[in-house]
Amino acid sequence: MTPQSPTSEKPRPVRGFSFLERASSPPGAWAFGLLLGALYVAGIVALRLRAPFTDEIDHFTQITQFLRGTNRILTELTTIPGYHALVAAIMRACGADSLDAARLANAGFGLFAVAGFHALRRRAWPGTETLATAQVLVLPILVPLLFLVYTDVLALALLLWAAWASVSRRHVLAALFATALVGVRQHEVVWTGLLVLLALGDDAGRLRSEPRRLLASLWPYAVPVAVFVAFWAWNGSISLSRTQAALHPDATLHAGNPLFALLVAGLVLPLQVLQGLVACIAALRRRRRNWLLAAVPVFVACGFWFGFHADHPYNSAYPSYYVHNHLPLLIEQRQLARALAALVAAAAACALATFRLRPAGAYGLFPVGLLFLAASWLVELRYALVPLVFWLAFREHRSRAVEYATWALWLALAVCMYLGTLTLRLFL
Repeated sequence: MTPQSPTSEKPRPVRGFSFLERASSPPGAWAFGLLLGALYVAGIVALRLRAPFTDEIDHFTQITQFLRGTNRILTELTTIPGYHALVAAIMRACGADSLDAARLANAGFGLFAVAGFHALRRRAWPGTETLATAQVLVLPILVPLLFLVYTDVLALALLLWAAWASVSRRHVLAALFATALVGVRQHEVVWTGLLVLLALGDDAGRLRSEPRRLLASLWPYAVPVAVFVAFWAWNGSISLSRTQAALHPDATLHAGNPLFALLVAGLVLPLQVLQGLVACIAALRRRRRNWLLAAVPVFVACGFWFGFHADHPYNSAYPSYYVHNHLPLLIEQRQLARALAALVAAAAACALATFRLRPAGAYGLFPVGLLFLAASWLVELRYALVPLVFWLAFREHRSRAVEYATWALWLALAVCMYLGTLTLRLFL
């Protein structure tokens, strides 16, 4: 099957899978839209008049400072307050000042992110965007963040639209999105590397022969990097907060988040892992001397067993409430849990790598995602969100039944996760 050229004005239908060819007007698309729209509104309404959840306290306090015309930055704030300034501007324009209004603005950012995913998926795998977008709307580790005052959803939206612009060869627009991203979650500037690879696309092979011509069009991507470097030099640390800088050290690499992200992927994508394992076994049978493929799960399992540590001070806080602390501490304290987690992570690493990615340059997701995850000491469930969503945007669908089953599974898990958040029983 020939990959779709990212420069095409009118993407052709995907060939090779009959259900994909018929998916340009999928049956039940309106039912998907109505159901998910109703659930989205219900998610917004269910949070009305609820007290702030965890980091919402700091984020909304900063927003309130801007609403009052005060430019004082909270000493605990680790990110550049572009998110807070934007939410405050929206609220001021609407004459609102409540936490519910700030949450509604974030829900709007969620729709902006979903639209960006739909646009990117349509460029990569035309004809599959409806089902893929429906899956993202119920992704369990994303759903609670859609309706809370957190920076993650706006940052994800900016990244998805930047990727779409890169694939579409709109480099200045992509750089504008990436520069805005620096003002929301500055450490995510690492993903500019993926944007460059997506922008190069099929031309990457001619980089040696025509470097000047190819690189000349990519100069806009230097802007977000330059802005980030300027901020880093001025502030003295990547964390905006000087008091938090020691807990978010610069230029250090840690194994915790990459291994934890593989575990999360294996847990939320069990059917795809099974599909991938079948493909792995078939590949090993065809190429009996392919030791590299066989070594991947062994390497990951050993790395998890010996190298996974959740030793950040924040990872010990309220493990009975925070999922991202409960799982790592369980792995640290019980050998059986560590062994099972290592097996799941190894299976995910081997299986998910067998899925084809599009467009050209999408395989840059793996090295850039590894760098992004390894750069953070604190093991966080939220950090796996960006690489997972990008993988969902770029990967092939092998079976309609598996993809619909995944959507149903995620819907059930998302409802449980959201109800757990509302009842204060758990939090991401």
